[in-house]
Amino acid sequence: MKRITLITLSLVVTALLYAGCTDSFLQKSDSNSVNSDTFYQTEAQALASVNSAYAMLQAHGLWGRSIFFMLDFAGQEVGTTGNTQGPPLELLNHNYGPSGNTHITTPWDNLYDMISKANSTILNVGQMEDIDTAVRDRVVAEATFLRGLAYFYINAIYGGGPLRLVENLDELHTPRASEEEIWTQVETDLSAAAGVLPQKGGYPAAQEGRATTGAAYALLGKAHLYQEEYSAAETAFQQVIDQGVYDLERASDYGGNTIDNAIQAMRWNHHPDENNNKEAVFEVQFKSGTGFGWSTDGTGRNETSIRPQEYGVDGFAFYNAVPAQDLINAYDSDDPRLEAFYFGPNSTYRGQPYDFAGKGWAWKKYQKTDEAENSESDANMDVIRYADVLLMMAEAKIMQGGAKVAEGIELINEIRRRADPTGNILADRDTNAGQDQAFDWLVLERRLELAGEQTRFFDMVRWGMAADEWDSFQAGKHEVFPIPQEEINANTEMTDEEDQNPGY
Repeated sequence: MKRITLITLSLVVTALLYAGCTDSFLQKSDSNSVNSDTFYQTEAQALASVNSAYAMLQAHGLWGRSIFFMLDFAGQEVGTTGNTQGPPLELLNHNYGPSGNTHITTPWDNLYDMISKANSTILNVGQMEDIDTAVRDRVVAEATFLRGLAYFYINAIYGGGPLRLVENLDELHTPRASEEEIWTQVETDLSAAAGVLPQKGGYPAAQEGRATTGAAYALLGKAHLYQEEYSAAETAFQQVIDQGVYDLERASDYGGNTIDNAIQAMRWNHHPDENNNKEAVFEVQFKSGTGFGWSTDGTGRNETSIRPQEYGVDGFAFYNAVPAQDLINAYDSDDPRLEAFYFGPNSTYRGQPYDFAGKGWAWKKYQKTDEAENSESDANMDVIRYADVLLMMAEAKIMQGGAKVAEGIELINEIRRRADPTGNILADRDTNAGQDQAFDWLVLERRLELAGEQTRFFDMVRWGMAADEWDSFQAGKHEVFPIPQEEINANTEMTDEEDQNPGY
């Protein structure tokens, strides 16, 4: 089930994607050089352009490395080992500042790199006349989706930033936009992309993993949810559900409705050898054999994630993080997800019983069990999967109150039944419960189901629960990360006094 292979662009083409394109009769085309007049001629070149934006997802500042450090550590989902130090420890303790922590500064840089490349694709591919219009429009929609995704994370992580679009592509210095202005752009981009992109399964097999209309509607619903626009969120999530191309990976897919089959289904849902399955709404694509370097990259040459190595088993990996003990304690002791998602008392590793007494719990999501991890992994990283969509839909319904509360509880039950199809361990939640009880169940279920998938930090912040739960979290400050000092120093339209987030 291997997927989209990014086309590596030469340095001159990468530079081209950053260049502005202002009309002028003084500008002449040199047929012997690569520029926007000579490059944007064929479908292959249109695809190469948008592939350069996709490649940023794999960069070390995003899902290649920093995103999971930033959000898993700041979200208190991990515990420390003897190897945990430096920037990750600062994130865990919420004692970071505007400079010095690469897991805060490089995501900003890479998100804006992706925005720049998406803008160049939207502008230049959108003007191409000699290629199939359906391909042209789809490529532009893919770039529009990626720009919307990048701005979603600019808002969720930093609380806003400069709004750089095709219209101001040539401007080196751009003032910081408000969160509201960024959310509006996110909604505009995702709505536009959703109307053009194909459904899941609509790409050739070799291009599997590209943006789809389901991914656009799912992220649009998430944007509305984060703004507490619950009715709009429900409408967007319903668009995903109604497509009928997504489903949970279930025990029945693996031989029958037993606990062992349920564990197998959930385990393989995050296994390096099982990517882009029916539960995947949008995943960052990774593959081994492409080489691994410590630069932020984003050229398409390094297409491998180091998360399995960073979070791997003691003695066989870097072992920089383990599951937080209070996360493990949040599960019922016999919840099948403990065995599916973590190495623990009942686990095996490399054909032997896992040494729980000697090592404690370890992450199993995205990990192999039959061989030690190395620095090149085939494991895709989840951005949104169908279980997340169902739980976000449950939240949107519960927060609207009335009869919708029971509908939301039933969606929570669907997640629990997947984990335990027998009903003997995880009983259904009572659909007659009130809104407050339903919300408490939702909070717990999102924690249990989506652990290690970079949702917990955002959830706790938007629910206003972070300061009560995390001792090092300072209300009014740590809801967002600092704007990197390098951006403020370099951007003449931004100042510390006006644009740095409070408390930094």
